[in-house]
Amino acid sequence: MNVKYEDLKKGVKDEEIKEIILEESFLEISKIYHYYGKAKSLEELNLKVNKGEIISVIGPNGAGKSTLLRNISGLEEPDRGKIYFMGKRIDGMKPHKIAKLGIAHCPERRRLFYDMTVLENLTLGAYSLKDRSLKNEQLEFVYEIFPRLKERKKQRSGTLSGGEQQMLAIGRAIMSKPILLLLDEPSLGLAPKIKEEIFDAIRKIKETGTTTIIVEQDAVLALKNSDYIHVLEEGKIEMRGTAEELEKEPRIKKVYLGI
Repeated sequence: MNVKYEDLKKGVKDEEIKEIILEESFLEISKIYHYYGKAKSLEELNLKVNKGEIISVIGPNGAGKSTLLRNISGLEEPDRGKIYFMGKRIDGMKPHKIAKLGIAHCPERRRLFYDMTVLENLTLGAYSLKDRSLKNEQLEFVYEIFPRLKERKKQRSGTLSGGEQQMLAIGRAIMSKPILLLLDEPSLGLAPKIKEEIFDAIRKIKETGTTTIIVEQDAVLALKNSDYIHVLEEGKIEMRGTAEELEKEPRIKKVYLGI
């Protein structure tokens, strides 16, 4: 069954698209290469993601993890290769057009508007939603998974703690009711308790049907919370599998789990 994004759009409201079951890959990345000058960041990278999964990409600094997400969301364009989302080729598309397809990117270091309030930041995340009731529904969902944001909705985001800022960054991303959510280092620099709160929220986001790709340095958290894990090293996927499969690998135990 070859399902095209254009076919899905016929007679279907944007907010209903995520309810459609696809028989082929939800996201497919084929032989992606990416260079920074002469330095190779991604090399013949292949990746398939199924609808509704939480996928984690782990690996050392400089392995190309953030570049991968930026290639998917259109912030950077691959030098070679193809990216398909729900049957539509998206590599080379402008970021705002990719966002309109239902892909939200929560970048590393949060990138908030620090002089604006929590509520103002969240409202900006819903700019693509035209239905006011849908915006309100998403806002209530954000407040449900991150109660602190509701408590601080009138507070300037620059005055929040690091953990609260990360909650706001994720909340802003899901305000658009994405079909695919990209999270870049959501636990970076956070205390263990806050990390658990962040990943509790990610699991609740999954329950809404949203597919999530997480770039994560904390391999223990990634293995614990993901349906499937890809190990990216020097621009290549060196290993992939479920947590149960990877936890048996001696190199994963030594390099990523410290066992």
